Amino acid sequence: MTYRPQYAYPFAPLGKEDETFHYSFDSTTTPLLGQAIAAGGQSNDIQLPTEQDAPFFCRGIKIQLGTAASNLYVQLRTPHGDYINVPYVPLSNWATGTGLAPAGQLDVPLPDEIECPPGSAWTLFLYNPTLGSVNPPAITLYGVKQRKCGSRRMA
Repeated sequence: MTYRPQYAYPFAPLGKEDETFHYSFDSTTTPLLGQAIAAGGQSNDIQLPTEQDAPFFCRGIKIQLGTAASNLYVQLRTPHGDYINVPYVPLSNWATGTGLAPAGQLDVPLPDEIECPPGSAWTLFLYNPTLGSVNPPAITLYGVKQRKCGSRRMA
């Protein structure tokens, strides 16, 4: 899926260029996202690191559980220590606003991009208020990396 910003963001400063980029975190990249959360349990301080080569400007977030709605609660902290939501909120409400569509169907655009310095990390907190175990979601951070002109990394 490609991400298209919903809001107009400023151009990169003179001498820099924006490269569309995303970070994906799931059970294959983040071991704690591969462990089910027990009934009434929490999984705290799950680190979602960014690369050290350039600043990342987050413009949208997607939390994906698959096709089923979930009662899992989530809290997300930016690399600057600010919480996107306080207190924990149901994943279905955070991802869609109404709770009617399953989490993961939409990405949530951010009206103000969040700058992530090179090598910084987001922190994810999960809480399971249900009577059964729940698998953690996959997280995708959409945005741009800002590099010096001509320093784009070759893939």
